[in-house]
Amino acid sequence: MINLKISILGLFAQVILLLSIFDIYFKSPIINGIPDQNVDYNPPADRLVLFVGDGLRADTFYNYANGSSSLYFKNLLKTSATYGICHTRVPTESRPGHIALIAGFYEDPSAIFKGWKDNIVEFDSVFNKSDTTISWGSPDIVSMFKKGAIAGNVHTYTYDPELQDFSGKNGSSVILSEWVFNKVKLFFDESKSDEVIRRRLMKKKLVLFLHLLGTDVSGHIDKPNSKEYLENLIYIEKGIKEIEQLLESYYNDNRTAYIFTSDHGMTNWGSHGDGSASETEVPIVTWGAGLSYAKKNSVSLPVNINQADVAPLMATLIGVPIPVHSVGILPLNLFNTDAEARAKYLLANALQMNAAFSTARIKIEQQLFKLFYSPYKQLSTSVQDRYLQDITTFFKLSRTDESIKLCYEWINLSLQGIHYYNTYYKLPLLLCVTFVSLGWITLLILETSSIKKCRKINRFHKLLINGICLTVAVCSSFLISAQSLPMQFYVYTFMPLILWCMCITRILQIFNLSHMTQKILQLKGSELFEILFYLIGIELLVWTFFERRILTLALAILCIWMTVCSIEKGFLPFQIAAIFCSSALFASFPAVNIIDGHTKINYVVLGGTILLLSGVTHYKNQNGVRKITTFAQVLLLGIAIANVMFVSSSITNKQGLSSVNKVISWTSSILSMFLIRKTSCHLSNTTTVLLSIGIPYIQLSLNSEVFFMLVLVVTLAFWRKIVIKSTDSSKSLWIQWRHAFCFLLFSFGSFFGTGNIASINSFDPSIGRCFVSVFSPFIIMGLVLFKILAPILLTCCSFYLTSIKLKIPPINVFALMLAMSNMMGLHFLFLIKNTGSWLDIGMSISHYVIVQLLALFLSLMYGLAGLLIDGKKENSKQSKQLLPTINENQHQE
Repeated sequence: MINLKISILGLFAQVILLLSIFDIYFKSPIINGIPDQNVDYNPPADRLVLFVGDGLRADTFYNYANGSSSLYFKNLLKTSATYGICHTRVPTESRPGHIALIAGFYEDPSAIFKGWKDNIVEFDSVFNKSDTTISWGSPDIVSMFKKGAIAGNVHTYTYDPELQDFSGKNGSSVILSEWVFNKVKLFFDESKSDEVIRRRLMKKKLVLFLHLLGTDVSGHIDKPNSKEYLENLIYIEKGIKEIEQLLESYYNDNRTAYIFTSDHGMTNWGSHGDGSASETEVPIVTWGAGLSYAKKNSVSLPVNINQADVAPLMATLIGVPIPVHSVGILPLNLFNTDAEARAKYLLANALQMNAAFSTARIKIEQQLFKLFYSPYKQLSTSVQDRYLQDITTFFKLSRTDESIKLCYEWINLSLQGIHYYNTYYKLPLLLCVTFVSLGWITLLILETSSIKKCRKINRFHKLLINGICLTVAVCSSFLISAQSLPMQFYVYTFMPLILWCMCITRILQIFNLSHMTQKILQLKGSELFEILFYLIGIELLVWTFFERRILTLALAILCIWMTVCSIEKGFLPFQIAAIFCSSALFASFPAVNIIDGHTKINYVVLGGTILLLSGVTHYKNQNGVRKITTFAQVLLLGIAIANVMFVSSSITNKQGLSSVNKVISWTSSILSMFLIRKTSCHLSNTTTVLLSIGIPYIQLSLNSEVFFMLVLVVTLAFWRKIVIKSTDSSKSLWIQWRHAFCFLLFSFGSFFGTGNIASINSFDPSIGRCFVSVFSPFIIMGLVLFKILAPILLTCCSFYLTSIKLKIPPINVFALMLAMSNMMGLHFLFLIKNTGSWLDIGMSISHYVIVQLLALFLSLMYGLAGLLIDGKKENSKQSKQLLPTINENQHQE
């Protein structure tokens, strides 16, 4: 039996397993103490204008720019600009995308814990390096570059956050871009009478940043293929044309460079965060001072650059040092300057990258003992000196092509070296985390084992085990402390020692060679087949992350098993038909892509109505206080359905989310949680949970999700009845394993059943349409988590209830399920990628995080299920519920 001490230890183990990948594979890219690098050259431009069309897809832009409707963009691409594709990285969110564009590195993973809104670590950027930067746009974006900047260097102008309404309350989202363009025009008009503004605008090394959020908001509300999204792009075209004309007239010196790009793309259903081509491919258009254009340099089309390459491009154009944290490689083919100037630009990039590499190397060298230190030999100090000497020599001989080639070699080696030192501790950390995972899995299996303790450990053996563990812990602590390694290294070292000390103690207590041999010899062929089946099943569940139809296959096998068992156990024909239909429907859901960019409120209303009618049936079977609370649940269900209809109509008519509807959504959802009342009837408690969580779930649904939850509940109820009638010996270890595997299978079906959890980053933001109108990462993520966890909670309730009925300790079933889940997590730990395509990298991270989060959430949901439905004793006379049931005592006949 799992005790409290092991439960707390296990919770720590799960958290460690979840967070470990950021230390193993994705260490923060911020390296402190990197010096600026300066190369003497004449900058090709005095000022730079950066336009960022937030959430603008590359295909949408080029389809429009090359079509008959566009005039300015089409002419620009044909005569003045170089253009192409800019490749972003996951997570494709606004903050990471702007950090890559302006600072030149890919976001510190720790920023996710502040909703991609705040600076966890101060970083360098082009805005810091410029003499003056003036920004207009969203307060969530332009303000973050002011933090940590030189005082008076960065000036920001933002609109009220309420203007960023995602419900359509403000009408067309064009007003966001309109606000920016109008403010820029007004700013230049004011400069004619305001000497302070005029001096600011006349400075060299000036950056003007225009953040245009309209496309992103329209993409979320109206979807990227809508006419509203296109209207935003048309307005952006008009605004950029007017701003260019304004600046050229104001300065009249042909010394202004322009860059138009985006921070990320968007899926067809209006989300972003993942690594699909529609999210990672955005347009890049460059024109103006120092920049090449199509007629002169047609071989450069189409351009393919990485998002981080834009930062060194901007820094070079205005002649400021490249941001010290940048990992971008300067795209030389975008310049129209001579070869010698381009070689100098690239040398500055090479020196900056080498400085970052040298700082990373010195940091590791100073930490480690020489005995343990393995340097990056491809770029030793002598090699660095030779590169600089050879490049300098080629400059003197005017052999610019050779110097450019060497600069690129040096940059690539520096990038490889930075990656080498950033992941220097990967192997030992991976080893420690693997031992944590194996130790936790072993401990779970041992603690649920039916094998009794055969003997006590004598004092000598106990002292020996503890002494070895203590010695390893002390030696490890000394090495970690002496080398000033991060604090988390203590955790990664001590946790496997604690887990394996407990495992070895438990093994020695139960280990008896003759007893174990007898147990193995008593295994039947069917039991061996069952072990093999579980191992294959776990592997199949791993591959459901890559091919969702495999989960449908697994659930289809479950459907066949349930149908055959119901026939064998003498269920009535209509019950057999209902069992087959419900389990077959449940199996089909993971293969159906519910989220397709279109909201089908009719399905939500119909599903909600069925749940409402079921609630009415449940109400008729109640009495006393329970009857009153059930009536309140049914009433709130009706209110929720009506609220969904009103909100949908309001958003469709561009009236947005009203305060009244918002209050109704939050009030009804919160009140519903207080209507869950626990009685002695376990099944009735489960039904009450379903009705209460159905109230917010309906208001979070966009399509067939309510139908899915109803099908899930019915299938679980039938499964419970079949298992109760099929079980011969509930105390058998194999019954517990079978129960645990089905728990894991149903949990995966509950998680993936709605078809919209492609990865940890991708979801339809419209699910919060009844609750929020202004973008709020934490609130929306909380709503997403609730929607994901609601079906899982129902699954946990059903399995907890079944465990009680079968007289299996519920904690044993959960522990075995957790062991299976961690076997999958260990598999995904070694499948994580930090190189290759960003779709593969993002998906590998998502898969591992989902498995570990699922284990954590299942722990919480299973505990919550116990609190919600576990009464003193089930009263079979009060078991008339909306869930499909047969006589509770039939299984005893």
